[in-house]
Amino acid sequence: MTEAQIKEYLKNRGLPEHIWKRGSQVILQRWKDFVAEIEKGYSPNCFIDEYWNDLDKRELIHEIGCDDKVREADERFRAMLTANNIKHHYRERNSEYDFWNYGYPKNATGFFYEQIKHHILQQR
Repeated sequence: MTEAQIKEYLKNRGLPEHIWKRGSQVILQRWKDFVAEIEKGYSPNCFIDEYWNDLDKRELIHEIGCDDKVREADERFRAMLTANNIKHHYRERNSEYDFWNYGYPKNATGFFYEQIKHHILQQR
């Protein structure tokens, strides 16, 4: 996709104007920022839905064809995951490319970890 097509795609997906007008760069940066947050320790007060919303940023990157632009962040994120045999987001989709929808951050704590135990680990 060209940058113009990406902006149109993001607009049609219903993203806020301040996001789609900036195009791929804002989506890429938000994923990189999320990965850095995971490395530091994701908010211990986070609901699982907030985590899944953050994972949707990576989904968007895939949809707009920019996987190659986040390889380093992807490898860092992948290194932070444990139980990566458990698919917990978009379970109905038979896919393997979306490693970010498997497992959970191994440094999860607090309420966020309780959410993981309830919504991810009980699926086994």
